[in-house]
Amino acid sequence: MNQNGELAGATLAHLAGLGVKHVVVCAGARNAPLVTSLLATEGKADWRIWHHFDERSAAFFALGMSKKSREPVAVVTTSGTAVAELLPAVIEAFYSGVPLVLVTADRPATYRGSGAPQAIEQVGIFGPYAPVALDVTGGLDLSEVVKWNRDVPLHLNVCFEEPTPDDTIRDFDPITLLHAVKHCGDDHVLTIETFVANPNGLVVLVGELPPSWHQPVQDFLVALGVPVWAEATSGLRESEQLAPLLIRAEREVDQLSPREILRIGGVPSLRFWRDLESLEEISVLSVTRRPFSGLARLSRILVLAEFPRWSEGFSPLRKIESASLHKGLRTSLRRCLENHPGSEPAMMRAVSELIPEEALVYLGNSLPIREWNLAASIQPRHPRCYASRGANGIDGQIATFLGLSETEEESWGIFGDLTALYDLNAPALLRQLPGARRRIVILNNGGGKIFSRLPSLSGLTRSGKQVTENHHRQSFEHWAAMWNLDYVKWQAGEEKPKIDGAGVVIEVCVDGDATEAFWSDWK
Repeated sequence: MNQNGELAGATLAHLAGLGVKHVVVCAGARNAPLVTSLLATEGKADWRIWHHFDERSAAFFALGMSKKSREPVAVVTTSGTAVAELLPAVIEAFYSGVPLVLVTADRPATYRGSGAPQAIEQVGIFGPYAPVALDVTGGLDLSEVVKWNRDVPLHLNVCFEEPTPDDTIRDFDPITLLHAVKHCGDDHVLTIETFVANPNGLVVLVGELPPSWHQPVQDFLVALGVPVWAEATSGLRESEQLAPLLIRAEREVDQLSPREILRIGGVPSLRFWRDLESLEEISVLSVTRRPFSGLARLSRILVLAEFPRWSEGFSPLRKIESASLHKGLRTSLRRCLENHPGSEPAMMRAVSELIPEEALVYLGNSLPIREWNLAASIQPRHPRCYASRGANGIDGQIATFLGLSETEEESWGIFGDLTALYDLNAPALLRQLPGARRRIVILNNGGGKIFSRLPSLSGLTRSGKQVTENHHRQSFEHWAAMWNLDYVKWQAGEEKPKIDGAGVVIEVCVDGDATEAFWSDWK
């Protein structure tokens, strides 16, 4: 077999050995040996091939699939700037702990630094975001591959000679690869118990949790008995067992004047977390799967593969009664929603009431997740909420949602209008997805209004806000038609529409004046 065939065969054997079951292909000239070999072995290997013309959307689609399954998903690109298009998804995967595999074709090493067509410096292009990055010029080093712990992206940069029709492999033997598994001792139990031993002024903030953490975290919090803020992505926001302890309005956290914060899971989206940067008198312990404190200031962090299951001998701490929480704020929120039915939070509440409990929900950054946390219904419950909170970027959100939706009977993605405009070509993937019910909800407020709520930008003139908010008058009706999606326009304050069909774009046109009035009253 020629060199290209050998490299393609070795690469595919390692992908199979890593347990890759989905490969997203962006075909080009340089990666032809990989693409043709993938197609030739699709029936023999246990993977499915997806394809997209845009590497950026393809990478986010793979990210969504891997985020849902917690298994490695590969994206295959040709050489040159196609590789650079993967970077945003790689960054998100790194901070979220998603096992994204990047297989990039490259020209031979002799072309480096030459400026020849499609020859850029691909080695190490993802920097710290792909800590295991292998330059494959003559087979793969098994010892290097097994260093990958599946908590970060893996980059395989494969150098091909000029492709020929003879490069295609027809068969290969998967390589059995073992990967390191994190083992935790008993010290973590002592550390958490020590931190919460005197719960005066203790508040727990729960961010995104992997499914295996849901039950043990809930059991721990019930025993702990202190106020809890649960992000939608935690799966615990509507927990009946935690109901007496749950903080429903973000402002309650600040009004409780906490002296200690225990963060469990991902970094929370609420404003109070960012304010902790300057509140150094508040002690913070983060218990998380990823080695990031989420703060630039001094705090403590405990990295665990799994959250411990507390023994029967764990002594429950002093319980608080629901009456001790700020019920007045909840009454105020209900009144604001009723008084301003066309506002963004009220429309978010109305959208949440349309979504069945069994449906998957994806919240595109950054306004939807905040407004969902504030206003989404508790009944029906929505325990399966996802978001991309690793790097808090807004790009690739629709593609990520589509990747998450692959095995779902019904899924709802909720996006701001600018977020949707960032990812207009993602629905090209729909023709490859099964005909399940997918609802793409776009909250159209004519721009990025969240920026004018920032203290540093709130005082700008109208012309200044044209720049910071990127005002527009775009409708998404023709975009829906372009991808053969049904379209529903939901005007602020109107009755809930009836949603039928498999793929539907629901454009929610919010009332800007009502939104301003809501936030003014809510302050």
